[in-house]
Amino acid sequence: MTVAELCPFHVAHKTADAVACRRELARSDELVLPRHRSVVAQYTEETPKELRLYYGAKEISFDEPELFSFGETLATQSRFVAADATQWGEGHAWPRVKDLLEQLIDEGVLVRADDATPDDITGTERPSPLPPAQAHAPRSWFECESITAELTGRPLELGHLELVLPIFRVAHMSVDADGRQIGEANVFPKPMRLDVPTEWRSCTYAGTRYQPDKPINVTALKAMRTYWGPMMAILLRVREAYLNRFPQARAGMTVGHLERLSTSVLALPTYLLMRHDAPLANGEMHPALSCLFRVTDGLRMVMHQMLFIPVGEPTLSPDTPVTASQVHAYAERNYSFHSEYGVCAGPQWMVQEFMSVLIEGSTPKHGMPEELDPEVEAALAEIEPAMDYALLGLQAYGAVFSLWPAMTRCYEQMAAIAEEWAGRTSSPGVLAFHRRMTGHLDQLKHATMLGSEAWRVDREAVYEDMYRQCGFGLSGAFPVRPLRDRLASEHSEDAAAAQSNLRESLLHQLGDAGDGALDTLTACIMEFLLREQAILRVASEVQSAINAHLKRPAPVRRFDGYDIDLHNQLQGDPERRLPYLLDELQEIFGVRTMLDAESIGIAHVKQDIAA
Repeated sequence: MTVAELCPFHVAHKTADAVACRRELARSDELVLPRHRSVVAQYTEETPKELRLYYGAKEISFDEPELFSFGETLATQSRFVAADATQWGEGHAWPRVKDLLEQLIDEGVLVRADDATPDDITGTERPSPLPPAQAHAPRSWFECESITAELTGRPLELGHLELVLPIFRVAHMSVDADGRQIGEANVFPKPMRLDVPTEWRSCTYAGTRYQPDKPINVTALKAMRTYWGPMMAILLRVREAYLNRFPQARAGMTVGHLERLSTSVLALPTYLLMRHDAPLANGEMHPALSCLFRVTDGLRMVMHQMLFIPVGEPTLSPDTPVTASQVHAYAERNYSFHSEYGVCAGPQWMVQEFMSVLIEGSTPKHGMPEELDPEVEAALAEIEPAMDYALLGLQAYGAVFSLWPAMTRCYEQMAAIAEEWAGRTSSPGVLAFHRRMTGHLDQLKHATMLGSEAWRVDREAVYEDMYRQCGFGLSGAFPVRPLRDRLASEHSEDAAAAQSNLRESLLHQLGDAGDGALDTLTACIMEFLLREQAILRVASEVQSAINAHLKRPAPVRRFDGYDIDLHNQLQGDPERRLPYLLDELQEIFGVRTMLDAESIGIAHVKQDIAA
């Protein structure tokens, strides 16, 4: 038996202090498993088989088959006498059981009854976990320029929206007919969230959600129960439309299919909001659509976690087959039902029915309404254009987000160049550059999900598949050129001039010892800039298709290298990521980059390197 910490980058271990302070366990000692209803027991599917118990931040693994029954029984206990554990399963000798129980006590899984504190009162009202809202009135992305100017200082035309705001977040801040924002507590960008009356309660559902520090949104749950029938009807209609475009999914869903399908569900209300002709205004959306958005967005986030988050479990490829039960089990053991402020409010039957309807096409247990409200019927008539919007939006996402693996790879290469260069010079400029890159490399390795080349390659493969499969869903044929080919750097006359100017700027700041380091650094940075230009080219092409599809006017100004970072600026929390490389080049080398899909230029704007 082993006990591990589920928190990222940390593994639990027994401390010497805990062992030293341990009171020897007696047969008659009474033990408590606090919040035992939160324990999730699952067997692994790989060989050799293991039983794993997920309990709070702990993962308890049993790899000896003779202890499986012991572990299963432990998961059901709230309070027991230590000696009783010798009878669990086929029975075990006291010394063996004593050692197991003492390990669990040392790890904080079990508590002696005389040390236990009263558990929280079940289902109590809880105060709102949300900070006070900054917004005071509903906003719309038809105000894109003013909103982006307010939040980032850089106005962005609406015709570039889906390149800085992933399509699955576009609807978040809009308000439905119940007066609630579609994104509820998770509205993006956060400054656009409104304070609305909401009932919060502690969670009483068994599993990883059981009475954590985060409450459930009871108001959202009540709305979901009210509109559950229409929601399931919409879900089945969107699912059938998806299967018509991706007939191979009829044989079984994959992680990639579920990402596209869930995004297609989200795109239905989003399309109604964002089409240029007769868009839904704030307060007009039928609550069945907004409720369906909220529950489906939870599944989309699980797919994102499977594809992109290599912590806790390895990521999965887009073509990995998945069933409803596998998705549910993954969500439980990886705490996917938890968000920043709360936990999923849906009871287990509701979560399971939603997944079985969407993933397996099951008929809802209580059937569906014979008639749907006119607003819902009108929305269903827009499934096909909404799905086009979804697939184009994911293509834009795959193209734009390909920038971040490329950027972190460039940072890593620059750090290696600085390390080698600093070892053979006393140049103040080179040493300052080295210090800065060393700090960035440490942050890259320990605070991002792109800290290894394997993780970067993994993400790029997902973006490649996303672009390719969405192309098939849009036209019935895969793109002629794969995304990786389209994102390859292309040299041109203005690129040659830009590279010459870049070298001059680096020479001014760092000097040149004649050992090739200056040229290596210049080539490294230039390769990234040309790759970014290719990304801007593909992204702008997809955005043009989105604008035409929505009948939205084309933007006046080209989307450029500084616009692409607006998504990060809208996220906030800059300390959690590396600085944007174009900003960093200006900060440390005085290099201002003029970069868009058609042109590239370098200008020197200041003289002294930053320390």
